[in-house]
Amino acid sequence: MNEPTTPTKSSEKQQRQPIRATADTFIHFLFASRGNETILLSFVNAILNDADQPLVKSAEVQNPFNPKTFLTDKRSIIDVKAVAHNDRHFVIEFQTGWHSAFGKRLLWNWAKVFSGNIIEGEFYDKLVPVIVIVITNFLLFGELKKLHNIFWITAQDNPEFIFSDDFQMHVLEVIAKKIGQIENIDSPLKDWLTFFWFADKKSEEEMKVLLQNAVPHVQLAYDKYLQFSQDEELRQIEAARQQYLHDYATDLEYARREGEAIGVEKGIEKGREEGEVVGFEKGIEKGIKKGIETLLRILAKRFGESPSAVIEKLHTIKDLDRLAQLTDRSLDCLSLDEFEKALE
Repeated sequence: MNEPTTPTKSSEKQQRQPIRATADTFIHFLFASRGNETILLSFVNAILNDADQPLVKSAEVQNPFNPKTFLTDKRSIIDVKAVAHNDRHFVIEFQTGWHSAFGKRLLWNWAKVFSGNIIEGEFYDKLVPVIVIVITNFLLFGELKKLHNIFWITAQDNPEFIFSDDFQMHVLEVIAKKIGQIENIDSPLKDWLTFFWFADKKSEEEMKVLLQNAVPHVQLAYDKYLQFSQDEELRQIEAARQQYLHDYATDLEYARREGEAIGVEKGIEKGREEGEVVGFEKGIEKGIKKGIETLLRILAKRFGESPSAVIEKLHTIKDLDRLAQLTDRSLDCLSLDEFEKALE
C-alpha cells in the first residue's frame, strides 16, 4: 500500500485559485503602491491615446496602497493627480458589481474630486478638469456596441459642442461580449486589456507569449501580478477583502429584506395581526420600532454609526409610510449627509 504523499509547495501553488487581475486589492497594489507611478502613467495614457487626447507627463497617487487600512476601505477608488499641459485629476475605479445607484455614485465621485480642488473663498478658476476612468466586468451599456465609451456634457442639438472639458468619463466594459474588440484596437490599450482579461485565465507561459510584443509597462504589470499571486500575505489580504465585501453585501441584503418587511402594507398587516392581542395602535407602534432599528442597522453598515441627532429624529417618526420611504432612501443614498437631508 502506497503511503500518502505530502503536497509540495509547487503543487500547492498549482491548486491555488487564480486572482483576477481586476481584483481591487491587486489594482490598488499595482497602481497605488509607491514606486509604481510609471505603470499608472502608462495605463492612463493608454486610455487617453485610444481617445485621441493629450497624454499626461507625470502622475501622483493621492491615496497610496496601505494593506492595513485597505480591508475596511469601502471607497475602493484610486484618486490620481496627473500633470499634462495643465493640472488634471483622474479618478480610477475597477468595479465588479452593479447596483441601482451605480451611475449616481460615479457622478458623486466626480463632483467630490472636482469641488475639492478649491476651498471656500477661492476663485473658481482654480478648479481643474476631473477625468473618471471606470473599468467594469459587467455590462453597463447594452445599447452601446463599443467597449470603450467616452462621455461629455454636450449640447442636445449640437452634440459636437462640448459645454466644458472639466467633466469627462471613460467607461470600459471588460466583458466576454465585448472583449473581442481588443483585436481592432491599435494602441497600447490593447495590451492593457489583454493583460486584465487573460491574466487569471492563461498559464504563465501562455501569458508570456501573449504579452511578448506588449508595451514594457504592461509586461512589468504582469510581473507585479505574479509577485502579488505568490505573496502569501497579499493573497490573504485579497481573501479577507473578498470575505469582507461578501459579508457586507450579505448584511446589506438582509437589511434590505428586513426593510421591505416593514413596508406600509406589511406594517399595517402586522399591526392588525398583533392588534388582536395588544391592540391595533400598539401593533403599529411595535412595527415602527422594529423598522427604525432596521434602518439604523442599514445606515451603520453603509456609513458607520449615526449621529445622535439622526437617531433622535428617527425615533420621532410615527408614520409607517414615511419610515418605508426613508428605508428605501437609506439603501440608495450615497452619503449620510444625503440621508440627513431626506430626513429633514
